[in-house]
Amino acid sequence: MIQVLYDASCAECLRAIQLVSYREETLRMAGQAPTVQLHAWPQGERVLQGLSSSKRPTSLSRKVWALLPSGLVLGQCQEDPMRLIYEMELLALVRLPTPQIRQRVDSVAVLPLLMAKQHSKAGSGRWWRQAEVFRLTAAALQKEHLAVLDDFLPEETCHALLLGAQASRGEMVRGATGAAGKALTKGTEELQKVLNEPSRGDVVKFSDDGNMPGCRGFLEALDTLVEGLQGCQAVADRLQHVDWANGAMFAIYPGDSARYIKHVDNTLGTDGRRLTAVLYLNKDWRPADGGCLRVFEPTMQSCQVKRDVEPLWNRLVVFWSTQEVPHEVLSSFKDRLAVSVWFICGRESLRNEESFQRLFNPQKLRCIAQRDRRSCLMQAAETEEERLWCSQCKAPSHRQSAVLFDSESLESTDHPCSCSQRSDAQATFTPAKLSILARRFRWRREEEPTWYIDVAIRAAVEKALTGQHPATAFAATVPSRPKPVLLPTNSVTRAKPVVPEPSLTAARMPRHFELVEDDDDDNSNSAPLRHPASPPADMDAGCRIPISFGIVD
Repeated sequence: MIQVLYDASCAECLRAIQLVSYREETLRMAGQAPTVQLHAWPQGERVLQGLSSSKRPTSLSRKVWALLPSGLVLGQCQEDPMRLIYEMELLALVRLPTPQIRQRVDSVAVLPLLMAKQHSKAGSGRWWRQAEVFRLTAAALQKEHLAVLDDFLPEETCHALLLGAQASRGEMVRGATGAAGKALTKGTEELQKVLNEPSRGDVVKFSDDGNMPGCRGFLEALDTLVEGLQGCQAVADRLQHVDWANGAMFAIYPGDSARYIKHVDNTLGTDGRRLTAVLYLNKDWRPADGGCLRVFEPTMQSCQVKRDVEPLWNRLVVFWSTQEVPHEVLSSFKDRLAVSVWFICGRESLRNEESFQRLFNPQKLRCIAQRDRRSCLMQAAETEEERLWCSQCKAPSHRQSAVLFDSESLESTDHPCSCSQRSDAQATFTPAKLSILARRFRWRREEEPTWYIDVAIRAAVEKALTGQHPATAFAATVPSRPKPVLLPTNSVTRAKPVVPEPSLTAARMPRHFELVEDDDDDNSNSAPLRHPASPPADMDAGCRIPISFGIVD
């Protein structure tokens, strides 16, 4: 059960506790067991007994503080009580896999590949390099959306990756992105606060140039696997135009309950990521160490766990980066190491501004298996006009280290790009040229469409935080959805669905929010709330789902 301490003399804290109490009441009405114990401070300070000094709050004045069953601490909940509500829903609504679900998943995604490894005469790192294993992996991705391959790399390559990750740990902290990177400038206490946030507790380092020990061998092996999958009919269509990948991302989850909450890698299906590959580097892992990869049934609204995948040494997990595979990293009680790579669809990337620019930046994306960058772009483009614009952008081949433009092209007023002759080989896109490209490639905006139920829940939460009863936020049914009305927009964006808003007193089901990490904002608590682009097809009127906070990668 979650233990909550709050300052009963603070009006802001009392409003947050009121919202938490409302949610607890509705969960109990739905037949769920209690999830929280509320303790007014200072009378409830006994909750802090036995806690290490690093987890004890320095002061509880004007604060709402929570201790999770895993030992993770949530501070400053008065500023964002929805973080605490997420944890309550996690305890109450998430369902562990039944024996039938476990057998169904293992019979497709785990056991056939394990048997193929045992029957192979080849050793670690070589047993899977055969057509039958490619077929089994493709079948697992088609049916269960994930596949587990043990002993993926030669032992010496895996050891090199481990040593490189351990040696670079200091750089991971200094090079951390997002909130962790900013916290470093504010001292150890601020960094510890960020790592204990309910979203993501790892520190990362990208090896975009492949120079980390063992990295080149790892990327070569992954490219071989993906090429084999592209030759399998079961997944060939989904892996069409998947010619790009990022460099390896090394991540360490400190063994102090660090985790990464439920999310989808390519949340809205716009950033190009199609297939996720994660290799684990945890020697002598035990269940008490935690850090399992928890995979849910599709979609983000699902509360049903499909499989907890143990982060075993030299184990590779591949899964779709899209809504079929919501997942989270459970709390780690021993340092947890992993290396991740995303394989990227060029055609999808051409439809998004940031993804488009990455295609022309060799520092961000590489072409898999030494494929020619220009040829991959030409194949990703859908029309002759798009191919013309891509050719004008002059992507380098794999043999070139710079994005070059001839002088005649640069003088054209319609040319979308400019580039200085720098060693970093990156094309520069001006705002004016980006506007032209937005029209030519019909770039999608991640914020659309805005549905009325998202507006309704935001208004309900605002009511609760100002002391009013948020009856609409936690109702159990969903009203019928009006048909979207397409209204014309400017020439840069597509037509945006606009839906009439019903009365906010209508009963509704909570939708999940996603906390968006904003590198340009020093206040991580002010990150905007996002909504999913469309409701799940299986959203029944009577079911209950959590308002889960996901992280957009």
